[in-house]
Amino acid sequence: MSTTEPLKTVLFVDFDNIYLGLKQLDEAAAERFGTDPGRWLSWMERGMPAGEEEEGNLRPRHILVRRCYLNPRDFGRYRPNFTRTAFNVIDCPPLTMQGKNSADIYMVMDIIDALEHKTRFDEFIILSGDADFTPVLLRLRGHDRQTAILAAGPASEAYKAACDLVIQEDDFIEFALGMTAEAPPQQTQKRGHGPAVTPPRELLDAIAAKLYAEASANGEILATDLPRLYLSFPEFRRDSNWLGFYSLRSLTADLAKRHPSLRLTEGDPWRVTVQVPARPATVPDQSEAAVRPAEDALRQRIIQQVQRMVDEADEPIVMARAAHEVTAKLGPQVIESRWAGAGTFKALLQSVDDAGFAIAAAPSPGFIYDPDRHDLPAVEVREELRPALPPGLDDLIARVHKATGTPDLKPNQYAVLFDAIAEEVRENPYNLTQTSKAVRDRCIERGESISRGDVSFVLKGIIYKGHRFAKRDSAAGLAKEFRDSVMARCEDVEMEMSDADHRLIDSWILGGLGNSK
Repeated sequence: MSTTEPLKTVLFVDFDNIYLGLKQLDEAAAERFGTDPGRWLSWMERGMPAGEEEEGNLRPRHILVRRCYLNPRDFGRYRPNFTRTAFNVIDCPPLTMQGKNSADIYMVMDIIDALEHKTRFDEFIILSGDADFTPVLLRLRGHDRQTAILAAGPASEAYKAACDLVIQEDDFIEFALGMTAEAPPQQTQKRGHGPAVTPPRELLDAIAAKLYAEASANGEILATDLPRLYLSFPEFRRDSNWLGFYSLRSLTADLAKRHPSLRLTEGDPWRVTVQVPARPATVPDQSEAAVRPAEDALRQRIIQQVQRMVDEADEPIVMARAAHEVTAKLGPQVIESRWAGAGTFKALLQSVDDAGFAIAAAPSPGFIYDPDRHDLPAVEVREELRPALPPGLDDLIARVHKATGTPDLKPNQYAVLFDAIAEEVRENPYNLTQTSKAVRDRCIERGESISRGDVSFVLKGIIYKGHRFAKRDSAAGLAKEFRDSVMARCEDVEMEMSDADHRLIDSWILGGLGNSK
């Protein structure tokens, strides 16, 4: 079967399970799940893109059978939304005083029936976090069918391992349900102390120019490197409110708008990238034709300068340092011409064949070198910058991370993370999508690149312990909630833990805050 041919898919939705799981994370997300199934159904059929840039690279699907299993007593108000979206809704009223219904039994029988359907379905999607579906997933795998699950809540590792694709809750909330990740402008202003002061336009333009100069060396600059760049301006050092923009990201977004080649690009961490301008296929007028010889001459001078640097160097040259030396030698025309029309220093070097040197984007921050004389530096961890860990903690972190997925951050990184969470929920209402990104950015501002996935894991771990975020939350209190969550996960996977291991868990999760009790 062609990889571009749409998948023939059947979809089974345990409504109660998903709705309640989403409600625990984000009440607005749960409501949108129940009221607008057409939105997330369309996302699935497009291939479940996690961003616009993926749209053309994913395999679409035709969801031929759509079944929703729903408790009509508690959730009957959502029934019409699903019937209008061509779902076959199976009413599953509660059978016990605790509200237990028979949805899982009905779903298993219908899944087995679909396996024998005369239409050979390629894919089975199950929206439920109930680990009781693990055997049926294994049965589907044995029949060579693709499977995907969405578990809105903690799901067993065995359940997730039994399927081909786990739909991440964060992606479902942000991209399938369309819950925006951008905080309202008034929220970012709460981070400041005192009234907003608009900095002079000339200052912002100067910082934007330097931002482009730095980013154009390697084509991008990571968010973690931006504070160093901004601190080179005395006005920035005297200001505690990110020049009146109240956050690193807001300031950088404004600066990027001031240069036509700069863009903010999502990632962990996010970064500022340089968009290389496309050359026109034809020369529209004589003035354009006159520019090209000048650019070609400048390009040749840049290459010659780099060749001399490499010939004289005893070791690989950091690309950013090489770019600075080139601009110092050849003057402002290098940046003003956008690297002789190439857009970036890296793009210019890559356009040259047999230049007598090579470039390497990894290991970061990128190097220019002579392959015959230079060896690229190995990726090294500067252990002297890390606080010493208690004996055995490194091994415990590795074991817990492998067994439960708990982020293998160091104690000082957890301390930064809990401080950032406490500060964020104190200033802004909690929302999983918005909060995870805002906390990730606050960590970057503190010099720690902690992925949004790790932030979300910690937020959800705290929520699953029954905690509800509030302005009164402290970093130490949140750390203890998450510590208890980690302990519970270890018990769930039957990980053997000694008393010494429990003390090490405290040192790991709480130790960076100076409070291990």
